[in-house]
Amino acid sequence: MPQYTIDVVTDTFRLLEAVGEHPGSRLPELAQRTMLTKTKAFRILRTLETSGYIVQDSAQTFYLHQKSYLLGQQAKGQWNLARITKPYMDELAQETQENVHLVVRDGLSSVVVDLRQSTHPIRMYAEIGRRGPLHAGGTPKVLLAYAPDEVLNAVLSEALQQFTEDTIVSKQHLLSTLERIRHDGFHVAVGDLDVDAFSVAAAITGAKGAVIAALSVAGPSMRLNAELEQRYVSLVRAASSGISNRLAGSQSD
Repeated sequence: MPQYTIDVVTDTFRLLEAVGEHPGSRLPELAQRTMLTKTKAFRILRTLETSGYIVQDSAQTFYLHQKSYLLGQQAKGQWNLARITKPYMDELAQETQENVHLVVRDGLSSVVVDLRQSTHPIRMYAEIGRRGPLHAGGTPKVLLAYAPDEVLNAVLSEALQQFTEDTIVSKQHLLSTLERIRHDGFHVAVGDLDVDAFSVAAAITGAKGAVIAALSVAGPSMRLNAELEQRYVSLVRAASSGISNRLAGSQSD
């Protein structure tokens, strides 16, 4: 089957994503991250700037601009997953008063694609677009548990990075944890990615039945006790099940 792709368009999106993921980067850094020559990267960046998708400040660093923001807001309203999860995330946030995260897998990384911030003065750090590993944290491990074999093999082919004293760095321990997640249908992580933070997570399946995202309630571990943990597990599982059922009846994810 012929590949109907245009290389320069692919390069443009790579640069736009690099600016989004690493705001404040300069031309040499962006060229290196996207493996483009500085000349090609400069021409694409200038085109994006002229079109209003990025802006260069006086320090010659790049940031997303107005049209990128507007496009993102339009995508949020049109993307089936974002539309369907919105009321469930709003309700979870109201019920728990903690952070609520919607996370997807991008290659070998987890990415926060939507969130609700806790109203507490002390809360877990989070931002849309935050990327993380797959072997640590609540939603990442849920995503890894249901990922294709090639993804799991790629994660296990490298040493598991240790983020805190509670990070799982034993591959056998990780495998047994993933098996338990598949059996239980949820995961509670405490302090393995962010020190003194917890995450209660469950999987979301798409219209075709495959796991496409994970939903979590997260916050400082000092506010978590056995009773609240049980309640959060129940709430997150109910929300993820409701979202999955809604997606099953839709035409696309």
